Amino acid sequence: MNTDKQFPDAGFSVELIIQALSYSPEATAIYSSEDMIIRFANEGMLGVWGKTATVIGKPLMEALPELEDQPFFALLQKVWHSGETYSVKDAPVRVLKNGISTLDFYDYEYRALRDEKGKTWCILNTARKVTSRREYLQKIQHKEENEQALIEEMATTMEELSSTNEDLNRSLKLLGESREHVKTIIEQAPVGIAVLEGPEHIIEIANPAILKIWGRKLSEVKGLPHAVARPELIGQPVNRWLTEVFETGKRRKNDEFLVRLLDKDGLREAIVNSIYQPVFSSDGKVTGVLVILDEITQQVLDRRASEKDQQMLTMATVAGELATFYYEPETNQFSGNDLLKSWFGLSGENNMELETAVSAIFEEDRVRVAEAITQSFNSSDGHYFIEYRIYHPGDPKDRLVQAIGKVFYNHNGKATLNGTLRDITEQKKDEQRKDDFMGMVSHELKTPLTSLNAYLQLMQRTAMLTGNTSQQNIIEKSTRQVRNMTAMINSFLNISRLDSGRMLVNKTPFDLGLLMKELEEETLSIIHTHQIFFEKVASVELNADREKIAQVLHNLIGNAVKYSPMNTAITISSSSIINERVSITVEDKGMGISEADQEQIFERYYRIKNPQLGSIAGFGIGLYLCKEIAELHQGRIIVESTINKGSAFTLELPL
Repeated sequence: MNTDKQFPDAGFSVELIIQALSYSPEATAIYSSEDMIIRFANEGMLGVWGKTATVIGKPLMEALPELEDQPFFALLQKVWHSGETYSVKDAPVRVLKNGISTLDFYDYEYRALRDEKGKTWCILNTARKVTSRREYLQKIQHKEENEQALIEEMATTMEELSSTNEDLNRSLKLLGESREHVKTIIEQAPVGIAVLEGPEHIIEIANPAILKIWGRKLSEVKGLPHAVARPELIGQPVNRWLTEVFETGKRRKNDEFLVRLLDKDGLREAIVNSIYQPVFSSDGKVTGVLVILDEITQQVLDRRASEKDQQMLTMATVAGELATFYYEPETNQFSGNDLLKSWFGLSGENNMELETAVSAIFEEDRVRVAEAITQSFNSSDGHYFIEYRIYHPGDPKDRLVQAIGKVFYNHNGKATLNGTLRDITEQKKDEQRKDDFMGMVSHELKTPLTSLNAYLQLMQRTAMLTGNTSQQNIIEKSTRQVRNMTAMINSFLNISRLDSGRMLVNKTPFDLGLLMKELEEETLSIIHTHQIFFEKVASVELNADREKIAQVLHNLIGNAVKYSPMNTAITISSSSIINERVSITVEDKGMGISEADQEQIFERYYRIKNPQLGSIAGFGIGLYLCKEIAELHQGRIIVESTINKGSAFTLELPL
């Protein structure tokens, strides 16, 4: 093949076309023969390999022996023989750079270029480094740094497009191709390339990639002045820039340039990176302009959306007064946002060793915190939750904080514990004040209730002696209400006992069916606003605290009455024994509970914030106490509910 062949236009040669190709923003190389002789490699591809231009002219495996245990050579030979293009995304590539084995990830393509007889005469290799993209997806907490690195990488790539050197010129001499072959390579380039000739910027070459960006067909623009072929650019600076580049001979580069382009529905806004490079003749005169375009509209929109999400997250943490933290066990470094640093006594730029952070924790809490961190890294779900106290010399206010976090792993298996800290000092003080108040009130109420119960017992005895059965029934009902009131007061006292670990269960064998029968009689005698249905419960011997189980069931039935409309049905049922466990369900047709409230309804003092509740009284401790009693019996309470359809609470206990 004649490598000295010139184009009819003496000012436009094969060498200029190849030189134009060298400005591609993608890493590009060309191989020939079955041994994959490197005939061309631009600066981008040499950077990927970690080599200089001295490798041009050598077989690929001789130039890059580190590829021997990797699949690239075999894939190239397959493309050579089959003529079929091979492309892949996110592929790992390991090469030696400065004597160091380096692993990166690329989208790359091997495209066989064939002659008119269908025989492969060279392979075009393009590659795009996507390591930053993978890191962005896997390390969302560092997204801003990754995005900046991506922008810098794109800027570096664009700079590389405009650089030339003697090694590249020497490699171009090794590649003698006809004009048609060079045009084929340009047409298959993954970025937009166009060559404009003369002061009127006549469109001589426009590859499919740039035509797609322009929204044009080749037949519409070829041979026409750029300004005539693309009237949509009127009022935009592109044609003025082309004239400036042609007249001054100075390259112009634009990053993230907003331009209005032709679209089937009119004009569309697009964001592009662009280079306008002057093309010089052998005597140094500007003969045309090389245009290289890379549309990055979607990438920029994604980045901006990510930045918006990050801003919203920052606003949420600030508004919620949340301290964010991260801990890397590999480096043993602990740090976070400004609020966390102020709590732990860190300056604005400092990280600290974990041991230093632990020293700010109250001594009696340190072992628990260390164990919780270790458990989060060893557990399958990686969850971290603990409450502890902190202080530092510069802040006289001791804090009780609640830490919530989760362990994350990157693609290399490196673990990081990320989470938030919330100051719950005042919340705990409020809860303690409530506990103290309820404990005091409960003690004060027990005395008159005890006296009232004694008077009722005397009246009941007198009624029995006189045989007044009507009076006996009334006194019996009054006595039950006193017992219920006493049980409610005891529930307040049990809150304090739970906190101090003094609440005990007195387990004794009893007949569950008999308990349910008594509960039915009491409920039907005092509740006349709803339709109460007790399904028959078989005689089952249960080993539990009879009084506390009755207290739980009273509470569930009372809630069903409070939170469902009058005259609606409330059903109390019991399931058969399954796996040595028995369950009792209280189901209503009331207002229902949202999914968000279902997750918190068993927390102490939690009250559903719903305008439909009106003035329904309550302290938010009933269900909390029911859950604690169930767990003291190694059981649990389950809620199933649908808004405006009703709720079902199930108490499940081991026999």
